Amino acid sequence: MKRFSLTILGLMLSMSTVLSVQVRNTPGVVAATVPADRTPAEHHAAEELSEALTKMGIKRLTLRSGLIRIHLGATREAVHDCPDIDSNKLGPDEFVIRTVKDRLDVLGGRPRGLLNGVHRLLHILGVRWWTPWAADYPKNTYLTLAPFNIHEKPVFEYRDPYWHGAFQTEWASRNLCNGWNEGLKDVHGNGTVYEGFVHTYYALVDPKTQFAVHPEWFSLIGGKRTAENAQLCTTNPELRKYVLEQVRKRLRANPKATIVSVSQNDCFNPCQCDICQALAKTEGSQSAPVIALANYVADGIRHQFPNVAVDTLAYQWSRHAPKTLKPKPNVIVRLCSIECDFGTPLDQGRNIPFATDIKDWSRLTRRLYIWDYVTNFRHYLQPLPDYATIGPNMRFFAANGGKGLFEEGDYNSEGGDMGELKNWLQAQLLWNPNQDDRKLTDEFLRGYYGPVAAGFIRKYLDLMIAAAALTPISIFDGTDKPYLSYKTMREAERNWKLAEDQSAMDSVRLARVRRSHLGVQYVWLSRWNAFRSEAQTAGDSWPFPDSKEEAARQWLALAESKLPDGTPPVKAVDEGGETPAAFIAKIKG
Repeated sequence: MKRFSLTILGLMLSMSTVLSVQVRNTPGVVAATVPADRTPAEHHAAEELSEALTKMGIKRLTLRSGLIRIHLGATREAVHDCPDIDSNKLGPDEFVIRTVKDRLDVLGGRPRGLLNGVHRLLHILGVRWWTPWAADYPKNTYLTLAPFNIHEKPVFEYRDPYWHGAFQTEWASRNLCNGWNEGLKDVHGNGTVYEGFVHTYYALVDPKTQFAVHPEWFSLIGGKRTAENAQLCTTNPELRKYVLEQVRKRLRANPKATIVSVSQNDCFNPCQCDICQALAKTEGSQSAPVIALANYVADGIRHQFPNVAVDTLAYQWSRHAPKTLKPKPNVIVRLCSIECDFGTPLDQGRNIPFATDIKDWSRLTRRLYIWDYVTNFRHYLQPLPDYATIGPNMRFFAANGGKGLFEEGDYNSEGGDMGELKNWLQAQLLWNPNQDDRKLTDEFLRGYYGPVAAGFIRKYLDLMIAAAALTPISIFDGTDKPYLSYKTMREAERNWKLAEDQSAMDSVRLARVRRSHLGVQYVWLSRWNAFRSEAQTAGDSWPFPDSKEEAARQWLALAESKLPDGTPPVKAVDEGGETPAAFIAKIKG
């Protein structure tokens, strides 16, 4: 038998270090050697390529002009082929993929560029990592590539989908995320490393040890200093010195940190002392004392820690930008959308005040991050019809100076409303928000649920999008909201049942459909008596067992089951950690 081999060669800075990966005309045979002076992430890039090509069963990879060799990194040939590209000047996530004659070159900046380039190449070859437990490696023994020239870098420098599934590091890396919460290691080029993540005032100034000694460091509320459900007196000179020293200690102990959090507690009660309020009045916003403290710390660390930025919040009472007080260049402001209507794009209708805040902050700072929300924290499984606003919102963030984006979803459990879709979709848009989000959504539905079931699930999404357009949507809504009316939920249930019927011959995809169906059934179980009455009045057939106890038993069995593809059971139905079993016990009572 004639043997063909695909060879991938790489020389980084030293011409004597060679990386080779061979895929021979024998299924499953992949050999790889990696030089000692490559970074762990560049080593991992070769491993990822080898593993994926083996899973795809590729025996021959060609260009239209004939056989092809792939070069990873700055080989002599790649440098010759790409004289306009200096790998040393590429950004930390930036890469180039280019075909020249019989070669395909992948070049990338450090630390993640080459690994990102390999993952993008595999994406071009049809590989999809839908969830940490569900991936497609298309089988294609002989594959011919058209010539191409790709040069990409992310729109957002910080890309963090805060979902339970996104915490699986390989999935996050393969979908080009670089957030702190994904736990990316050296083999992934690391990610954004925070020292303290958010709400750190009391982590830096512990009221248990400091309030008795320095009550003047804490909020003055109603004429009294307090550390109960309050903030810091951010204009106090001695408090500022103490915070700065605490930050320096933390950074010395965490040399990998690139961002340190100096941010308000997750409550209200900013300090009402004369100095804090004079600054707030002058600047027209309670954010001014917050920024003043962040600026002080930023000035205090910029020489000793030149690569570290200070992160603070524009959140609830501090959301509005000051008139003139600019954050220092090494200060990151994270603007939070918590009060918004999530069924409407954030630059329209009821969200115009938030849009104004984004524009005002963008005028003051070149490093604006966004903390966005994509779940219902009181009811994870309940439909939150933001499916058509995720893409427009990300494009709006990017167009108005957003440099980083944190998308807070169901972080302590799988199983939330369309969580698999939202997590994957957001990862794609975090890299490039200018993609067509509807096409990406349909791609996911076909790949994850199957092409036939996808049609009915798309009808469900469009149904909920239309319902959401008629009323405000909050991330704390109850199950009695107008967009969850009996009429809408009846049609939603019909579409999910049809999706299940069309998946009956595929046990893996049927399990995925049934798991995602739980969200609509969550509403039916919560409103059982009201919906039963409306069905009787309308003369509609009842789509569940007559016994609520039996319907609840079936629901709980599905929620607590592990899917055939390895997706874990639902552990929580809300941010507080209520279990599916506790939810069923509550509604049965």
